[in-house]
Amino acid sequence: MLALASVLLGLTALAISGARADDTSTTRYSAWQGGASNPQLQAFAAKLKQMVDEADKAKAADPLFIQDLRDLIASASAPAAPATPAVQPTLRLFYDNFQDGNYTSNPAWKVTAGIWTVDVLGNNTGLKSTIIPPGQTSSQNLKLNDVLGALLQPQNNQTTTNATYASIYTTVTISNVFKARLDLISKEKFGRLDFGPYQGPGGSTAYRVTYFPGGNPSLALQRVTSQATTTIGSYAKPLALEGDKLHSIELLRDGAGVMTVSVDGKALITVTDTAITKPFDGFLIINSGGRYAIRSVTIDGTN
Repeated sequence: MLALASVLLGLTALAISGARADDTSTTRYSAWQGGASNPQLQAFAAKLKQMVDEADKAKAADPLFIQDLRDLIASASAPAAPATPAVQPTLRLFYDNFQDGNYTSNPAWKVTAGIWTVDVLGNNTGLKSTIIPPGQTSSQNLKLNDVLGALLQPQNNQTTTNATYASIYTTVTISNVFKARLDLISKEKFGRLDFGPYQGPGGSTAYRVTYFPGGNPSLALQRVTSQATTTIGSYAKPLALEGDKLHSIELLRDGAGVMTVSVDGKALITVTDTAITKPFDGFLIINSGGRYAIRSVTIDGTN
């Protein structure tokens, strides 16, 4: 028994000596990778198991002590438990491809500013909106900190000729874990298109994806609260989406608060934000410059 204990102490010293071989490091500890991913620890556990087997066979130690050693070896050899994956949106909450020729029913959208139409003929079908402010040309871009109005309230002072933006929304309960995708065609190399889920009757709390056609940055992700509008992520390179080709812009938020903005399936913005925790009450789209045909709107979530 004493001989076995002495050998075990010697092996333990040997196992940890390698970890102290490089004492010139400025960091005393490194990230724990789990027993099964440490080759030196695995070699030590294998050697220890061999000795325990021999001791058990020779009846050289108390059976309870032998079992304790076997349990210790098993715990050192077991792989680290995998992290629980974050909850993903898998339940279809909303879909509209506007093939019924209207936005007023099944499902119902409400226009609060500007003009929105639905076209079911030709190449640019879908929910359409055009905003070209006076003096706007394809070489001009709206700035990232442009402020939009009270987007869920009808803007009675705007006419079809002087509208500076067009906004439309639909009421739908959206879980805090969600995926929202717009399939659209963008025709002008200027302007701004915003979309995202909102909370409350005034939409004062929201997450919003902003696309700047021909701009740099070309994408932004904003958190909107009653206190402030904060840009929590952006994509600094330009995007060439304008023309007759259909593109998708998607916002995904998982159960850990990781938010990803993707264009045509490629992730361009990834941030973590957990500031907004409650479910959302609807989905809002704002055109404050440009010509867009939104082919479909898809929203997934959880129960």
